[in-house]
Amino acid sequence: MRPGFFKPFLRLLFCLPLLAFTTLGQTNTGKAPAHHYTLVPAESSFTVFVAKAGLLSGIAHDHNIGVKGFSGEINVPGASFDAGSVQLEVQTESLTLLDNISEKDRAEITKNMRGAVLETAKFPKVVFRSTSLTGFTPKENGASFTLNGDLTLHGITKRLALPVTVVQTGQTLRITGQYTLHQTDFGITPYSAALGTIKVKNDVVIKFNLVAKS
Repeated sequence: MRPGFFKPFLRLLFCLPLLAFTTLGQTNTGKAPAHHYTLVPAESSFTVFVAKAGLLSGIAHDHNIGVKGFSGEINVPGASFDAGSVQLEVQTESLTLLDNISEKDRAEITKNMRGAVLETAKFPKVVFRSTSLTGFTPKENGASFTLNGDLTLHGITKRLALPVTVVQTGQTLRITGQYTLHQTDFGITPYSAALGTIKVKNDVVIKFNLVAKS
């Protein structure tokens, strides 16, 4: 085998089944079958961590926020792994504070988060659509790679590169990853009170442990 051919050959060999997140058998016609996977929210976890900041941050709280309403799918139309796609949609009203705080504080923070910060009435959805998958590293029963795509949040669309790990068990996929997002990149003003002495950081950490089934 020619040296120049070896690398793309391995990429084709590994990337096709890992993008489909399953071992693709060949049909009698020699064509790989299409595969479709749907996210299962009830078996998944999706959280956002927001850290406190400001002069009086000692009396404030870090916030752990759970994403409760979301849906998504993974499609591979056959033998062409470059045509595979991932789509995720989040309902912004479903973001729920997970902190162990008083109900009064919970209600106030939730109101500010959904109203002044995310403006959920105006921007009810967050949407991610993949454009490509790069940097495949095969692992036992799965792979790690970078999922490149467009995230539309708060009415602004930005290109992201998400580090992702996938593990396959039968027809079930477990997709995990973590990404730090800057609120101001999407026109969001980080929450601030008491003349800025109590506020949250611009950076928020998104963690996901998603289950998808065919």
